[in-house]
Amino acid sequence: MRLSRKHRRSGLAIGLTPLIDVVFILLLFFMLASSLADWRVLEIIMPRPAASPPTQTASRSDIAVIAVAADGQLQLDGAPIAADALGTRLSARAAANPALKVHVRPVEAAPMQAVVSALEAAGAAGAASVEVRAR
Repeated sequence: MRLSRKHRRSGLAIGLTPLIDVVFILLLFFMLASSLADWRVLEIIMPRPAASPPTQTASRSDIAVIAVAADGQLQLDGAPIAADALGTRLSARAAANPALKVHVRPVEAAPMQAVVSALEAAGAAGAASVEVRAR
């Protein structure tokens, strides 16, 4: 009888087929579980006008009203204003009156970029509060 000290390599090897199957199943699971919708889209519903007029009027010196029209045009207290000049005008008013409140009043069909630009300009101007109100 011959005893050999050589170890035979067993025929055990990791098969690639089950590994590929598991990877495929994981890929399929993550594809089906993930949302394919555009996650950068933010749907915002504009406020509707109230039945009664607002209690505060825009004629007071501590409230600035920015109206956003359906075509994206801006008005500051009823006077048309360019988007670039809005920030400087609001900064001057906020420097004169630290309690300045800004009300942004968009129409329902107003472009969201114009509303966001008005909000950013009001926030950068140093207003005490910035609100979106119904027109």
